[in-house]
Amino acid sequence: MQPGRLGDDSSELIAAFDAVVRANASVVTQVSARAGIHESALRALTLISDTGYSTPTEVAGYLGLTSGAVTNMVDRLSAAGFVERQRNPNDRRGSHLVLSSAGTALVAEVRQRYADVLRTVDSSGSADLLHALSDIANGLLQQAAAISAAKDPDGA
Repeated sequence: MQPGRLGDDSSELIAAFDAVVRANASVVTQVSARAGIHESALRALTLISDTGYSTPTEVAGYLGLTSGAVTNMVDRLSAAGFVERQRNPNDRRGSHLVLSSAGTALVAEVRQRYADVLRTVDSSGSADLLHALSDIANGLLQQAAAISAAKDPDGA
């Protein structure tokens, strides 16, 4: 198979991609366990880091959890010192979730682990790997949108 061309027999590439997904899950599991939080909570911390702050409703939508489950998770993350609730200036009943210094440090640790791996993998330069990862992410987001559209063909 030519580099950059996915032939009819894509089983090797799919197996390699599955291995990356499993390896990532292993990293997330280990870091989460060491921090004393669930993997979903680590994903929530990453979302909050990416956005600067998030509402519990945004976290629930991102993780596919109920508001009650997110409330419990945020209570645990707050008690563990990873997030802080701040008053939402646009909704006095709601709150914004922001990372504490411990939450910021935990997300930074995970990202540093990824950076170390990516730097090792792509020691010749980052342009090709950056484009490949961006293309994979965009393709997966398009697949998710297509699945969502097929699930709700009326858009309702």
